[in-house]
Amino acid sequence: MVGKIFNTFSIKLASAICNLLIAVFVSRYLGTIGKGEQSIVLTTISFILIFVNIAGGATLVYLAPRYKISHLISLSYIWSIITSIVFYLILYISDIVNHDFVGHICLLSLINSFAAINSNILLGKEKINASNWVNLVQPVITLAALVFFFVFAKEVNISSYFYALYLAYFFSFLISILFLRNRRSLAVSQKENWKTTLYAMFSIGFLNQMAHITGLLNARLSYYLLTKYKGDDHLGIYSNGVSLAEAVWMVSGSMAMVQYARIANSTDKKYAQQLTTSLTKISVLISIIIIIPMVLLPSEFYSFIFGKDFVNINYIMLCLAPGVIFWNFSLLIGHYFSGTGKFYIEFTASSVALMLTIILSFWAIPIWGFYGAGIISSISYLFNSLVIIYFFKKDSGMGIKSLIPKRTDVKLYIDSLKTMVNQKK
Repeated sequence: MVGKIFNTFSIKLASAICNLLIAVFVSRYLGTIGKGEQSIVLTTISFILIFVNIAGGATLVYLAPRYKISHLISLSYIWSIITSIVFYLILYISDIVNHDFVGHICLLSLINSFAAINSNILLGKEKINASNWVNLVQPVITLAALVFFFVFAKEVNISSYFYALYLAYFFSFLISILFLRNRRSLAVSQKENWKTTLYAMFSIGFLNQMAHITGLLNARLSYYLLTKYKGDDHLGIYSNGVSLAEAVWMVSGSMAMVQYARIANSTDKKYAQQLTTSLTKISVLISIIIIIPMVLLPSEFYSFIFGKDFVNINYIMLCLAPGVIFWNFSLLIGHYFSGTGKFYIEFTASSVALMLTIILSFWAIPIWGFYGAGIISSISYLFNSLVIIYFFKKDSGMGIKSLIPKRTDVKLYIDSLKTMVNQKK
C-alpha cells in the first residue's frame, strides 16, 4: 500500500508542478485580471462537475466492485450530457459568468466528466496507477499548449487558455478509454438490472455529491464574492495563494485515494479505522512541515514568480495555513466514511461549515478582501474537521488523541519507506 501511495504522490507532485507553472504562465501573460477570469472559469467547471458527479463521481469508486461496469459508465455518460445542457441554459440566462465563456465552460465540463467517470471506474477496480495517469495528462497537456500559444504563436488571450483545456481534456478522455478498452466488464448484458444500478447511483451519489457541493461552496464561494466586491484582480491574487496552500494536500490526497479504494474493497471495519488513523496522523505532520516554509517566504519571492502585481501572497497563505492543516482530518476521515458507504456524514459536516462560511463571508470579504476570505476558509475547515472527528469518535471509539501524530508514527512511516525503497532496488 505504501508503494501505491508513493506512486500516487509522485504523479500528484508532477501535476502540482505543472499546475504551478500554468498559474505562473497565466499570471505573467494575462495579469491579475486574466488570472481572475481563469479562476472563475475553472471554479464554474468544478461546480458543474459536482452536479454531473451525482451519478458519475467518486461514488463510482464505491459502486465499481459491486455493479456492472458497462451500466455504470453508460448511465453516467447520459447524466453528464443532461447536466451540461441544463447548466448551459442556467448560465446563459444568468450573469454568473461572462456570456462569451458559457459555451466553452459547458462543453469542457462534458469532456472532462467523461474522463473523470472512466478514471473513477479504474480507481474502483484498484487500478490506481492507470487512474493517476489519466489525471496527470490534463495539467501536462494544458501547460504544453499554453507554452505553444503564449510563447510561439503569440496568442496571449483567454481564448488560448480555452483551447489548451480542450486539448488537455480530450487527450485525458482518450487515454482513459485506452485503459478501459480491454476489460470484459464493459460488455453490455441485457440480463443485468439497469434499474437497480440507476437507483444505487443516484441514492448513494446524491448524498455523496451533496457533501461535495457544500464542500466546494465552502472553498470557492469566496471567489465569486471577491469578484463582486473587489474585482477580478483581487481574485487573481487570492487564487494563486489558494493554489499554493492547497498544493500541501498532495500528500493527504495521495493517501486518501489509496485509502478510499482499499476501504471500498474491504469488509474489515477495524482495519479501515486503523488505516484511517495512521494515514491521518502522518498526513497532518507532513502538512505542517510543508506549510511552514511556504508561509515564511517573503512576499517579494512570490511577486518574482508570478509578476509584480501579485502582492502579499505569503500573508494570504498565512490566513489559509490553519485551515490547510485542519482539512487533513476532514479529508482522510471523510474518505473512511465514504469508503464504508456513510456519505451523509460528510454532507452533515460540510453543511455546518457552509452555514458558517455564508454568515461570515458576506461580512468579512467586503471589509478585508482576500485576507477575510482566507480567515473564513480556515474557520470553515476547522468546524468541518471537528464535526467529522465527532462522528469518527462515535463510530470507532477513538478520540482526537488517537489522530495526533507521535514519534513512533514517524518512525514507522520512515521504516516503511525504507522497506519499499529496498524492495524496489
